[in-house]
Amino acid sequence: MNEPDLVHVRIGQLAIGHSPTILKATLGSCIGVALLWRARGVYGLAHCLLPLAPDASIGHGRARYVDQAVISLLDAMGAMAEHHAEIEAHLAGGGNMMQRTPAAGRVLPVGQLNIEAAQRVLEAHGIKVHSADLAGFHARQIQVDCASGSVKVTRVPAPDGAR
Repeated sequence: MNEPDLVHVRIGQLAIGHSPTILKATLGSCIGVALLWRARGVYGLAHCLLPLAPDASIGHGRARYVDQAVISLLDAMGAMAEHHAEIEAHLAGGGNMMQRTPAAGRVLPVGQLNIEAAQRVLEAHGIKVHSADLAGFHARQIQVDCASGSVKVTRVPAPDGAR
């Protein structure tokens, strides 16, 4: 039996995996978007830093921005629009790592903006979110086991004295 390859997906990166690969990312305010295409045995994970690319011409193949990451994952997985209904999404992250709420009139924390962008982009592509562990005041790790097709999210405890 093959030992699984562990692929750490870093900020602004995405990775595609097949059995026996494990894709993993550690997230704070970033959001992890996992796409599972079970029928084809192909899985993807993007580690997104910001919600929307300021310029659409930046191009695909990137995961820094949520909107580009979803398109880039779909492209890398070989999924055309007619396949989107076969793909399921799992989301994690989007935490408020500053551990405070914004004052009246201030911009939402980037984690919340990332969550909203992911939900909008996935809905626009007809991809249903099957699980989500989002927001709050803590970090998370998301792990996609490409052999079993499972997604595991672990909450990372805050340091002593933190909320």
